[in-house]
Amino acid sequence: MLIDVHSHYLPRALASALERRTTAPLIRSEGDKRFIEYGPGSGTPLSAGFTDIDVILERMDEAHIDRAVLSVTIPGVDWFDAAEAAMVARACNEETAEMVARHPTRLSGLATVPLQSPVRAVAELHHAVGIGLKGAMIYSNVAGAHLDVPERRAFFAAAAELDVVVMLHPTYPLCAPAVMTGGLMEMAGFLFDTTTAALRLVFDGLYERHPDLKFLVPHTGSFIPYFTGRIDLVAGARPGASGVLTAPPSEHIRKFFVDTVSGSSASVRFCCDFFGADHVMHGTDHPFWPMPLGPRLLDQAGLSADDRAKVEHQNAARLFGIEVHA
Repeated sequence: MLIDVHSHYLPRALASALERRTTAPLIRSEGDKRFIEYGPGSGTPLSAGFTDIDVILERMDEAHIDRAVLSVTIPGVDWFDAAEAAMVARACNEETAEMVARHPTRLSGLATVPLQSPVRAVAELHHAVGIGLKGAMIYSNVAGAHLDVPERRAFFAAAAELDVVVMLHPTYPLCAPAVMTGGLMEMAGFLFDTTTAALRLVFDGLYERHPDLKFLVPHTGSFIPYFTGRIDLVAGARPGASGVLTAPPSEHIRKFFVDTVSGSSASVRFCCDFFGADHVMHGTDHPFWPMPLGPRLLDQAGLSADDRAKVEHQNAARLFGIEVHA
């Protein structure tokens, strides 16, 4: 059994809303091709893998992936005004739930929520969970604003109360001007944005308030696990650096769930050591990366049979509440 916890698609409602925009993020056409433009220097061709469920399922079959947890691709609904964002999010989540209902043994889904309005985001999360979605994917900033502002704590409290997954995914990064050359935005900028967003949430006391929150930080935990020693040293040496934490930051960080999307078998092995194999799950980042890269990376990681089973499906089944059939 192989589950992919990191697979994206573009709902029709979000595509239509992005096509109506005149400033990034938007969808633009060049001849007979369409592109999602996230912001200056960043975008991607809009291929069938974003929108055609038959293509997604066909690629899953080719990669021998049994089930995918679909999430709404960036930019989500964060860049719309609050009222429009709530309407688009509702339509996206209804579409995701319908897709899951048509393919109940192949697909699960995560919601998108309008975090620019925490009250609306909480209401939409409750609705989405009520129609069968497994939580929500949020983005590393909210149209340029930080996640750890106090009013957004209500959303994380709702997710903790519902006992559902919150997946943190990069979006157009706050550091974009510094990485707008070559492929640096995709290589480093997106992950730096996730790194700072996740750490700000940790130091804001996310796990102090919700010690059992199912918080998924993809791309092998972004940059965070590789410099956690430095995080602890600085937090211990600089007065006030630990914020509200009652334990070293690393004790909170080790509660993250992470995926294998990295291109590096060494990173996968390190995450199994650092977080524990119980906190690592297979992912592909489709359609941005080819699906077969995910399973191929597991072949290269040299995990024990028990750990590989955890990474392939057991952890995802437990975290997302997926019933696994032989």
